Amino acid sequence: MLLDYEQRTAWKYESISGSFHTAASLSNKVNSDGSYASYPGSTVVFRPGKQCLQVVQMMQKVLLYKLKASTMLAAPLPASTIHMTLHDLVSPELCKDEAEYKNKLVTSTGKAVAVVNSIRKEYAGRKITLVADRIVNMASKSLVLLLKPRTEEEYGLLLEMYHRFDAVQDLPYPLIPHITLAYFKPGMLDGDWLGESLDFAQINPAKAPKFEFDPESLTVQVFQDMQTYIDIPKRICFCCDGGLNRSVMAAAIVNHLANEKGLHVIGEARSAYQNTQGWPVPKQVRETLKKHGIQADESFSTAHYLEDEEVSHFSSFAAISRGAMDRLSLLGLPEEKVKESQFFFGVRDPEYGEISYEQAFKELHERAVRYLNSFG
Repeated sequence: MLLDYEQRTAWKYESISGSFHTAASLSNKVNSDGSYASYPGSTVVFRPGKQCLQVVQMMQKVLLYKLKASTMLAAPLPASTIHMTLHDLVSPELCKDEAEYKNKLVTSTGKAVAVVNSIRKEYAGRKITLVADRIVNMASKSLVLLLKPRTEEEYGLLLEMYHRFDAVQDLPYPLIPHITLAYFKPGMLDGDWLGESLDFAQINPAKAPKFEFDPESLTVQVFQDMQTYIDIPKRICFCCDGGLNRSVMAAAIVNHLANEKGLHVIGEARSAYQNTQGWPVPKQVRETLKKHGIQADESFSTAHYLEDEEVSHFSSFAAISRGAMDRLSLLGLPEEKVKESQFFFGVRDPEYGEISYEQAFKELHERAVRYLNSFG
């Protein structure tokens, strides 16, 4: 199977020289000034883990530094766009007309979410390790980091997951695991300068970083353009010091309200401190939630520490306490990943009598309403 990967990517060693024109279809995504055009659609991706996120951001900075004197690259891609695409779903290029496109954007996305949920259950605990291969020019549209499966078994597992989505959207091209680093500006490009820059940024095979992906980091994303991706459903991690009171109430409240509003949002609770791992959630929390008609499921029965490897499991993070903010800082998360903190930070802890459980619920409920209203 790995031979299959090498055959699909044999072009990766081709040298880049002379002038060349970007693909005509690039103008559908990128405007002539390097800004991003409206290009809505949906896709299935693996969110990056902590190490992957850091390595990719470093590569992006190196490429930007080397190519800053040129006019080659479109606007920088924010950290929120970093992902490994498993299977494209809907885009204007994959549909015959606007009517088909609009219909598929709704139906295909919903079907894909169901497949993702199925994969998460069936493949739970099975991780896929991909090795950073080469930075290449992908179809004269973008610069991407190719990712090579470490073993035959892992490549087979990746293909199994990929083909599960064929019934949702059959693609006219094969799977080539990669992460997009940057898009070109449409037009004529200097291949000599680009080739020199890629040689400078290229990966040392002996020190190639390895990235782990698992089913928990698999998600459907809808996009408005190449800078704006939104997880469906959006998974938000609420974090407080002990993961027993405020984060549990915040997650349960958001889940309840999101369900009422028909929003694709799932909240989970985590603790900033490892010593509370497994502690039971106080009965006052469950009683207060129940009083307001909110039923907390089994996942809210004990405290769960926010592990490093869980970075890829969540779309975003909301720190409620200073300890939680410190924990998120240690994870090295980009600013846009923790912006939800502005809605929930600062609610006092009812555990020590600073505030009643009822008052804590009231404050968190008010903040949750404002947060969900921000979805428009």
